[in-house]
Amino acid sequence: MTDSTVTSQDANPEVDRRYRKWRIRAFWGTWLAYAGFYLCRKTLTIAQPELMKEFGWGASLFGVMLTGYHVGYATGQFINGPLSDKWPARKILALGLTATVLLNVAFGFSTSVFLMGLFWTLNGYAQSAGWPAVIKGMSNWFSLRERGKIMAPWGSCYTIGDVVGTGLAAFVIGHSAKVVATNPAGQSVTYSEWQWVFWVGAAALTLVGVLAMMMFRDKPQDVGLPDIEVYHQIAEPVDEKSSSSIWRNTAEIMRQGPIWVLAFSYFGIKFIRYTFMFWAVTFLTIERGMATDIAGYISTLFALVGLLGTMAASYLSDKVFASRRAPICTIMLLGLMASLIFFWRAPNSLLPLAIGLVGFMTYGPDFVVSAVAVMDFGSRKGAATAAGFVNGMGSIGQALSGVVVGWVVAGLGWQSVFYLLTGIALFCSLLIATLWNRVGTH
Repeated sequence: MTDSTVTSQDANPEVDRRYRKWRIRAFWGTWLAYAGFYLCRKTLTIAQPELMKEFGWGASLFGVMLTGYHVGYATGQFINGPLSDKWPARKILALGLTATVLLNVAFGFSTSVFLMGLFWTLNGYAQSAGWPAVIKGMSNWFSLRERGKIMAPWGSCYTIGDVVGTGLAAFVIGHSAKVVATNPAGQSVTYSEWQWVFWVGAAALTLVGVLAMMMFRDKPQDVGLPDIEVYHQIAEPVDEKSSSSIWRNTAEIMRQGPIWVLAFSYFGIKFIRYTFMFWAVTFLTIERGMATDIAGYISTLFALVGLLGTMAASYLSDKVFASRRAPICTIMLLGLMASLIFFWRAPNSLLPLAIGLVGFMTYGPDFVVSAVAVMDFGSRKGAATAAGFVNGMGSIGQALSGVVVGWVVAGLGWQSVFYLLTGIALFCSLLIATLWNRVGTH
């Protein structure tokens, strides 16, 4: 991370030095925390085949579990956002990390499909504490005019977290074996390979979470530094002792039109993103005749090139568009329409390029809307509430994408899926273009 140049009103070198130090810690603390959640988010995905073998459960049961996770995650976004604005975001983040660890440990000890489903739904809720809390923390440490540049590299957290979390779970299940041990009651107990996936993931998240909490502090005032806007000579300090209730603060944020524009836009953007995450391998295998492993390798380009999209979109929103977030999102969503058509029509030899372009054009507006723009339009007072609401709406789109695309493929074929996705991209581009000249507040 390259710290943005900051200058205090009194040009105090000691304050400048401490600000640089704590901003770097805030950046990496929140980055580690959110990336770390993926260590316990991809565990069921990797362990699922072994669970099916051991217990003889069908795919429909795991479909219910995954839906439960999405429901818990979406619900938690709407609740944990306002909580992260009212209470210290660092505490909300710590609670979310702790609950995630405990729920994954409990899942590993479970043999009941009911308990597993319950724990996985609660895991979704616990993980939902992460996004609003880290967005709130970053909004406290970085001001409006620099967020695009700072959030550009920060946005790598969920892509790298996804890759590392998946890789760790795959490594564990590939290198572990059944272990027979004696419990405290003197009984012989067998621990299966799939259980270690959850326990190792929980252990890794514990280490990452402790490190993140040691690095991160909620706001500059917690370490004796001035409010970020005062330090940058931009505005008066935010009233940290406001007596307004959670509901009043939430209502104030919800009355802002741009928040609703971002929310409905993100519903569509995340629908498209998760359609590719859920269905790309299936499409490449069934419709294009690729081997499953080749299709899997090609599908990774969606997120890997998408990482470049998050960096480019976030940086350009500051550098080219003077902290207006809508222009770059509109342009990239129009680019997404063209990329979707290219992907549908491209020969197999160009599909790696095509899926990379779709990822680039999807992840750019995805990140700017859900991270940078919500901080701007939610303001520092309501950044977490705005992030929770917008991401919650996106999570509903995420949950629906699997079901809706399945219905469309079964009833109308793959071509209709691309008509649907292109139409959604057009709708989102027109919607977010209504904010073209709008700049958020501090």
